[in-house]
Amino acid sequence: MSLPADVARVLIDAWREGVCQPFDALEVLSEADAYHVQDLVAAALGWFPDDGANVWKLGGSPGHLISAARVPRQAIHTTGWTAPVGYCHRFGIESELVVRLGCDLDEHADLSAARDAIAAWIPAIELCDTRFDSGEHAHPLLRLADQQLNRALILGEPVDSMGDWLLQRVELRVNGQHQTGARGSHPFSDPLNSLPWLARHAAARGTPLKAGDLIATGSWTGLYWAPPDTLIEVIFDGLGSVSMTS
Repeated sequence: MSLPADVARVLIDAWREGVCQPFDALEVLSEADAYHVQDLVAAALGWFPDDGANVWKLGGSPGHLISAARVPRQAIHTTGWTAPVGYCHRFGIESELVVRLGCDLDEHADLSAARDAIAAWIPAIELCDTRFDSGEHAHPLLRLADQQLNRALILGEPVDSMGDWLLQRVELRVNGQHQTGARGSHPFSDPLNSLPWLARHAAARGTPLKAGDLIATGSWTGLYWAPPDTLIEVIFDGLGSVSMTS
């Protein structure tokens, strides 16, 4: 049986050495252990100074695990960014809408309060990667321990409102060619559906949601593994676009 410290040690080595690690002998027994691993890795790598806004990744789908991971500030980039050589092992692409909070949200926040708290919507690409060999096939709790596969967020220009998310269309283009598109395809229909859960989760962990925090609210196009040297574009109709090169 693996202890959280054992899993964390493997992940810390993977980050420091830039080499994917096997996960076959590793096990995470609970969500609490997975978040403990996240904390141990973050502390060892000095990711989160105690000042300024936090950045969060939300994940999950109805009937399954809802999950979160904090994103280091140095992993936030602006549209047009090119990933440096060796930045990650693989290029997992998710089409996201990031929200910026205009006020604090405590553990009592409901969906109405969450909606009222949004100051901006930002088209974004989440760049996913894994520190394990073929880690996308690992147990969900191991993936959660591994930052829920997050590597970076690439942000477009903010807008102050969005329309009907059930009608919202998104397109993912690869080297200028249509790869996939969808309408109203957020897994929870409402992209803010998990925000009250995150408010409770963040408060319980001593990092309550504050004005200025950024939150990636979930993928509209699933996970696409892009080859290297590829131009990726995500276009949200009426909200704008964002791009990166792998």
